[in-house]
Amino acid sequence: MAANRPKIKVASVINGKYLAFRKLGEGGCGVIYEVAMVKCPGRRFACKAETTVFDEDPTLPMEHKVISKLNEKNSIHCVELIEKGQGENYQFLVMTLLGPSLDAIRSTLPTNKFSTYSTLVIAIQALDSLREIHEIGYVHRDVKPANFAIGTLGTPKQKLLHVLDFGIARQYLVKDGEDGGMRIRKARRIVPFRGTLRYCSVAAQERKEQGRHDDLWSLFYMIVEFIKGSLPWTGICEEDKVIVMKEDVTELYNGIESECAMFAQHLSVLRYQLKPDYDLLRGLLMNVFVRRNFNPQMKVDWEKGGKYDSHFEKKTSTLPSVTERDMTEVDLVKILNTPETERNITMEEILVAGKMNEKDDERLNTAQDDTIIEEDGARGSNRPHSQPITPPETSKKAPRRRYIAKTPSVHKVELIEKNWKKKQEDAQRDKFMKNALAAKRAKEDFIVPEDNTVLRKKSAGKAMEATTTTTTTKTSSVEKTNVGSKSGIEKS
Repeated sequence: MAANRPKIKVASVINGKYLAFRKLGEGGCGVIYEVAMVKCPGRRFACKAETTVFDEDPTLPMEHKVISKLNEKNSIHCVELIEKGQGENYQFLVMTLLGPSLDAIRSTLPTNKFSTYSTLVIAIQALDSLREIHEIGYVHRDVKPANFAIGTLGTPKQKLLHVLDFGIARQYLVKDGEDGGMRIRKARRIVPFRGTLRYCSVAAQERKEQGRHDDLWSLFYMIVEFIKGSLPWTGICEEDKVIVMKEDVTELYNGIESECAMFAQHLSVLRYQLKPDYDLLRGLLMNVFVRRNFNPQMKVDWEKGGKYDSHFEKKTSTLPSVTERDMTEVDLVKILNTPETERNITMEEILVAGKMNEKDDERLNTAQDDTIIEEDGARGSNRPHSQPITPPETSKKAPRRRYIAKTPSVHKVELIEKNWKKKQEDAQRDKFMKNALAAKRAKEDFIVPEDNTVLRKKSAGKAMEATTTTTTTKTSSVEKTNVGSKSGIEKS
């Protein structure tokens, strides 16, 4: 796998302009580096590079397309694209450098969950950012905490949320040749899995085409995880079990605000063609914000003066002093646009909102488009063209598997998914082996016999020196080894 990665390492010069300063992450066929301008080392950016593998679709072209469109719309929730180019065996994008991801922030918190205030500040901005993506005609398809990041810690932009990683986004709006307008792209009947099992919608797990509401399902799961600290299916890898647990909303709704449950109930009446009522969903989140007497001047958890600020002091104090920081003020009052009073939202509005957008159905494409589709005849003459939408069953039985004819298109999808699963397994195995090796080395550094004599290994093949001390005193002086987890570019 390493042979397929871009030929970039620390101190490499990229395109004659950027010096690779440190690796931020890697995965699959790509890497992300913090880079400094050669002529102005104080200016730092993020460089995302990717090699092209013959049996995989590159992700950077899609990333470049979506970021460019969002930049044209002056989106505050998207990174600024600085430059794109071609290297020795890779293509790359240079963009603004951000702070830690929500996933990294949450893992730093002692409880693994955010305060209600911080959760709402995150959720409202995440909803706005996804709405912007949908308005330019794309669905993200991999919404998760690791794909959202704040601005640099210790700067005003640490309150501003940015959405990342558009590599597996898909365009759902295409040009209509008849009137020059836009129409909804035809949904494929067979779709390879895209996303992350913990956060993806049930429809994504069932290999259905993902629409705007599927991105919002992922956001809902993020909200629940931020409030409760974990999801009921965290750590479970069996897809059938995860689907059953996602459809059993009793445990999911327990311990969250009623408005959050209504958020999910609105999504449950939507399907691929229907437009979510973003204003209604935002109103639900704002109702909690207003009822709790929150205000935008309050401190978020990771900010100085916030609930968990002590856990982030070292991260801000150890930043390179030469780095130029963007100290542009962020007006959270304007971003959140908090109403003075709660909005009266009824359950009837929640359940019928989807039907109000059925005009989208009229603009569906009737041609095959560029989708993967099996022949109707292969399904059998007695099989209906499409199945009616049925409510999720409450009984905890394994979900029904759809019958799929073994046509060349189906085999193509199966091959894509097989390769994707192999990549995930390889990445997990590499991570496990790396952590196991680090743990083994850490154990070999010190041996504590029963007689309280601590033996430290000087080096491999040399004699060991013994130092007699009390176990408690010596233990306190042992240097801890931090084993870093590999995070990088996920291409699902």
